[in-house]
Amino acid sequence: MYASSTAAMSELVFYVNGKKIVEKNPSPTTLLADVLRYKLKLTGTKVSCGEGGCGSCTVMVSWFDRSTSKILHYSVNACIVPICLLHGLAVTTVEAVGSTKTRLHELQERLVSGHGIQCGFCTPGMVMSMYALLRSNPVPTELQIEHALKGNLCRCTGYRPILDAFRSFSKDSGCPMGDRCCRNKDKKNSSDVVENCNENKNESDMGKQELIFPSELQLSDVYDQQTLEFKSDEVTWLRPVCLKDLLLLKKQHPEALLAAGGTNVAFYLRNASREKPLVIIATTHITELRSFEENEDGFLVGAMTSMTLLENKLMSLIDKHSETKTRLYHSLLDALCLFGSPQIRNRATIGGSLATASRLADVNVLLLAAGSHVKIASTDGEREVKIHDFFTGKSTTCLKPNEVITDVLLPFSTQDEYCGFYKQSPRKDLTLADVNAGLLMEFEAKNSSTVKNAFFAFGGLSSMLAVAKKSSSFVIGRKLDGSLLNELMLSLANELDQFVSGDDAKSFKVAVAQGFMFKFFLKISHQRFPKLEFLRLFKEEERYLLSSQADLQQKHSGVQVYDIITNQSETDSVGQPVPHRYAKQCATGEAVFIDDILPSQGELYLTLVTSTKASAKILKIDPSKALAMKGVVGFLDHTSIISSNKTGLYLDEEIFATEKVDFVGQTIGAVVAESHEIARKAARAVVIEYEELQPITTIEDAISHNSFHSWPGDMGAINYGNVSKAFGSCDHVIEGELKVGSQEHFYMETNSVRVVPKGEDGEMDVYCGTQYGAGLQNLVASTLNVPCNKIYVHTKRMGGSFGGKEFRSYLITLPSALAAHKFNRPVRCALERRQDMQITGYRRAYLAKFKVGFNNNGKVMALDLDMYSNDGFHPEYSAGFMGQSLFYSDNCYAIPNIYVRGHLCKTNLPPTAAMRGAGVPQGLVICEYWMTRVAEFLKRPQHKIREVNMYRGGDVTFISVPIEDSLRRCFEEVLKQSDYEHALVNIENFNRQSTFLKKGISVIPIKFSPGLPPSWYKAGAVVNVYLDGSVLLYHGGVESGQGLHTKMIQIASRVLGVSIDKIHISETCTGIIPNSATTGGSSGADLNGAAILDACNQLMARLKPIKDSNPDGKWEDWIKTAIAQKINLSASGYYNRAISEDFDWKTGKGQPYGYYTYGSAVTQVEIDCLSGNYVILKVDIVMDVGKSLNPAIDVGQIEGAFVMGTGLYALEEHLFGANGHLETSGAGKYHIPTISSIPLEMNVSLLKDCGNPQAVYSSKGIGEPPLLLSNSVFFAIENAVIAARRQAGLSPDFAFNSPATTKQIQSACGLGPQHLLKSLVT
Repeated sequence: MYASSTAAMSELVFYVNGKKIVEKNPSPTTLLADVLRYKLKLTGTKVSCGEGGCGSCTVMVSWFDRSTSKILHYSVNACIVPICLLHGLAVTTVEAVGSTKTRLHELQERLVSGHGIQCGFCTPGMVMSMYALLRSNPVPTELQIEHALKGNLCRCTGYRPILDAFRSFSKDSGCPMGDRCCRNKDKKNSSDVVENCNENKNESDMGKQELIFPSELQLSDVYDQQTLEFKSDEVTWLRPVCLKDLLLLKKQHPEALLAAGGTNVAFYLRNASREKPLVIIATTHITELRSFEENEDGFLVGAMTSMTLLENKLMSLIDKHSETKTRLYHSLLDALCLFGSPQIRNRATIGGSLATASRLADVNVLLLAAGSHVKIASTDGEREVKIHDFFTGKSTTCLKPNEVITDVLLPFSTQDEYCGFYKQSPRKDLTLADVNAGLLMEFEAKNSSTVKNAFFAFGGLSSMLAVAKKSSSFVIGRKLDGSLLNELMLSLANELDQFVSGDDAKSFKVAVAQGFMFKFFLKISHQRFPKLEFLRLFKEEERYLLSSQADLQQKHSGVQVYDIITNQSETDSVGQPVPHRYAKQCATGEAVFIDDILPSQGELYLTLVTSTKASAKILKIDPSKALAMKGVVGFLDHTSIISSNKTGLYLDEEIFATEKVDFVGQTIGAVVAESHEIARKAARAVVIEYEELQPITTIEDAISHNSFHSWPGDMGAINYGNVSKAFGSCDHVIEGELKVGSQEHFYMETNSVRVVPKGEDGEMDVYCGTQYGAGLQNLVASTLNVPCNKIYVHTKRMGGSFGGKEFRSYLITLPSALAAHKFNRPVRCALERRQDMQITGYRRAYLAKFKVGFNNNGKVMALDLDMYSNDGFHPEYSAGFMGQSLFYSDNCYAIPNIYVRGHLCKTNLPPTAAMRGAGVPQGLVICEYWMTRVAEFLKRPQHKIREVNMYRGGDVTFISVPIEDSLRRCFEEVLKQSDYEHALVNIENFNRQSTFLKKGISVIPIKFSPGLPPSWYKAGAVVNVYLDGSVLLYHGGVESGQGLHTKMIQIASRVLGVSIDKIHISETCTGIIPNSATTGGSSGADLNGAAILDACNQLMARLKPIKDSNPDGKWEDWIKTAIAQKINLSASGYYNRAISEDFDWKTGKGQPYGYYTYGSAVTQVEIDCLSGNYVILKVDIVMDVGKSLNPAIDVGQIEGAFVMGTGLYALEEHLFGANGHLETSGAGKYHIPTISSIPLEMNVSLLKDCGNPQAVYSSKGIGEPPLLLSNSVFFAIENAVIAARRQAGLSPDFAFNSPATTKQIQSACGLGPQHLLKSLVT
């Protein structure tokens, strides 16, 4: 019972989009996203990661701050906000911002016209982050806009078009077209002016459609003053409104969890292993905890102060006081700049950060160094604790069970005191630290160089915050000079070494911590003794090393160059930069994805029960606890099978495991319940007993155990020329190896399905985000023992796929179909992010061992190569993808003698899957790796060695595919556009002068053939024309953000001669287009476009007599006449692409591909040798896409693929443990590129005067080829590392594998204390 001074309310009141929502006795476990999506049917708010790490669920929360009499707006992650925190607040979702039914908001319009939307799943979250910023700051700076979007992930676009669209709202925005801006039309010599630059429209009337804050919440404080009590069987939620009541409640419930910002509460609410009910006390409305007080010691901050509010307060104090007095506050701003995301900072509080006692919390480590004080209260009284005494151990503090934090003192700095915050993390944003540090040093008196006091604190080194006490004491009484720095580095290394014992990254973490100290030492010397020169530093590295985090933030830019066809008919849109056909629906949240489909009455929800062991016998499956739960309808396992339990591409997998499991995540059973929440909770209650066996998890394990999948037929090796003989005549032969890491698709929409029994004859509708509807249809029909003509697979759109939804969608579809059949009710399953990552496949990891022979002129004469891929337990098209790797082992180089072999390692990991590039990205980076080794061995410029070996137009590859002139044209053009030779000289000069910053540059050419296995080179289409002249298209391809539907509409518009506004595509359905190939291999437009072309040509042939008889008529007139004449206005088109001669693996003869898409990229990077951080300074890309069907879509594919490839080669670590569990699971641990990861400048040009007679309107497939270009990032980084090692006198031979993570970069640079101290002035 709630014991307080006022009676507790059990009614929750809040507003959503202006509508008052009243919830009586709400469940404390309910999250905002669930209410929005499942109760209010506002499905524009998406759920992707479920942990506040991707921004897809972003909404705006508003409240009236009575202390300032202002309405405050801020973005939050709806997937982690408990609904009980919203009492008296107003929520705005994307549905209230704009609508296609009324009008779009200006920011939605600009995002659409700026081509900032591809799959569209992340778009509502992007819109809401920007909307919340504009409501708070109508005219932000460009950096503020970028900062506001750092909590939002996008896997499709590469972010650039999103930034360009939104930066038009900035007060300092300028047009990237410069003098060619459309606003310069009246100037002389304006023939080159661009028609529409999406110019700044800040003067627009955006404010006229903004939702008005509810007057009830503004005029009355009744909801602020109400105490609350909500209960469920497992959780009690209490909300007091004064400190006295809070302390009473904490005394009554000493084990209670306090919820301030609530950023961690959702994880406790989802924990199904609680032994006793959880009590949560919300502190949101206790005014005593939100106070601010400035006194002579510093700034006293209430524990409930959010990080965003703290940031604003600190900036005000910095403006008010001197630099010397606010040095801690400057460092705190550095920490806050890197803290979580804007959505997290808007909710997380300083008291909450301290209470978690996290060893990685950025704010904690700095406050520890600064000697802050913490005020604590209980019913027994108040006390003040030095922060040094506050943290007591691993995630523990000195807080007694009945105590709460009330205030935190942020002390003013003294004139002689200096502090600094430093952080190293795998990714710049949305990432916990590998290592962070709060460092403080105080001197005796003004102008004195003698250290009076020091405190060095580090996070990430051990299980708790680490204080380097010995090193802190060591510097006291010493003078600040080179000698002290030298000895301090050694002292620090010895002391920190003890903290990180047993850590695999021990040397890396110690080196990073030393780098922090080095930077701090430099900062102090510069601030206190600007004329003291005991360090030799290049001006750019001095600027970098001294800059704050805020100062290091840089704007991103780019230019896109392509031809637009002029004097073209209004009814012919081919070649025009038409926005994505369904961009408006995505921007408004109206676009329906699988789990957005509103449930039918009686609909059920399914959750898989999967193995937790990598290799084990199943001893027992006990679902009794799950079945006893309220709302659980049933449990399925292998005994529920109707027909065969065999499934998969080769029917070598089981739908439900029977006697044995072979990888973590293998499906054992499935729980069916009345809600997602119940099903997921019940699935965790199913008990599985195992007898564990020894798993094989790595390539090395597989090799040592001779564990390999078999190759079909004669596949597996290509022997071209005479390698043995060639090696004997080469001037030089080198050997080496390279490891290439695996990669997660991380599509924003997880795998989802909805199966609806139709009630008779065994018919079923399957709504699934799959790339291969026909394949899925066949598996469902086989599983249910019905013919395929009774299963209809529907796919309207997918929130990204990248190959990950090509085959393995059956993992959830088949159990759902079985459940729908058994219970005769609709069943849906939407995987949670972590489970999706564990079970649905990923890009294969590779190990390559090579031997290369070459001559003094750089010409490569022979290649002997073994490639090993980790293919998991089942070979899902492993042979095909390794075959691709073998086919591309030459990349763009004419090698007269090649012997390449592929080995498919069988391990106890989940089966791998198709992924963008399908084996080519691994084969290509391996090729470029040994090519780089050749250049380094000969000490010749790398681009010259590549040029010497590059194919020429008219050449034929070792697999008999002809080469076009475009290959060398792209290479030569990108060298010219990037001013490569001049950039290379500048980088070499920079590296000679700079010790701690190094730059690198690389140019990489690529070729890639869009296509599928020969048996899939087919496509069908249906084109229907209706009485009013409107056109409906169906084709076998699916829309996943690549713009396929848009291009198909453009093709139809040209042939039919009608505006694209008259043409519609509803969905892809196996009931209309049968036996379609998978949508993949960058072949969607080639295949389906040709089928649509065929269907449209048939229609136009039928209409020709009518048009000839009425040449001045309109389309609508001709259609009415045709209908009156009973002409069939439905046409079925078909395309069967013939390959001249398939490749014969036994003889090595044949041509597996029809054509190549070509491109080249120049990438320039800068690395920080002390931390391993890097910045992609500039990327120039030239791409041959033939005659583009839609240049804006093609440029978007190029940029998005390049950024995804940057993740593959330079960021994303996809790691399995020895036990087979994915260690980098979820958005918090798996790091795809964010806005801060992309190139500062990215310029994309489409090669002019190109064609392709083998595809529709001379276009080329483009979805995958640009990803290959991003290995130029890897080699630019490697070249920067080579420069660092060369200067440090280290061996040029070193292991450098993909991805080039910050950890690997720092370690490879090898700048230990002995190298740091070489910069000392003696």
